[in-house]
Amino acid sequence: MRPMGRFAASSKVARSLAGSAAAGLCVVAAILVGTSAPASAAAAGAPGSAVASAMPSTVTAGTAVTFQVTCGSLQATSATLFGAMLGLPQQIPMTKSGNSDAFSVTVTLPSTIRPATYNPDISCSDGSSAVATLRVTAMPTGGGAETGDGATSTATNTGLSAAGLALIAVGAVMGGVAIRRRSGTRS
Repeated sequence: MRPMGRFAASSKVARSLAGSAAAGLCVVAAILVGTSAPASAAAAGAPGSAVASAMPSTVTAGTAVTFQVTCGSLQATSATLFGAMLGLPQQIPMTKSGNSDAFSVTVTLPSTIRPATYNPDISCSDGSSAVATLRVTAMPTGGGAETGDGATSTATNTGLSAAGLALIAVGAVMGGVAIRRRSGTRS
């Protein structure tokens, strides 16, 4: 019987210790929750970080670029692109994109902008801000086809023009010869 008595006593001690440990854990949890509650409330009120982008992200001078930002909170009512480093106005207002929480603006880079990587700032009315990355590359020089913007070309005396006119003349002469042969066989 003695072993049973020891077992019962040790069981009571174990239950008592377990109860004390559980009570201690509850106290520790309450202390942790009590001290972290103000920090989490402050974090909920502070805006998150904004996310910005440039589309396309690699361009040449004189190209149109769309900058877009998603602000840190839904309370943002406006956003501003700071374009001075790009040779644009200092502050460029951005417009809200439809039903989304993103703001965007499309700008045309000046033709005098130097090839480099630019990081213009974008700030939101909720206090959040972001940086967009834009890489401007040099314009390719020479060797390409002469293409226009849809207007009539003013270039004259080019080799292609002369070759085209020669082909038209050969076609007209050959057409005349063919018609003459056909009419000669009918009579």
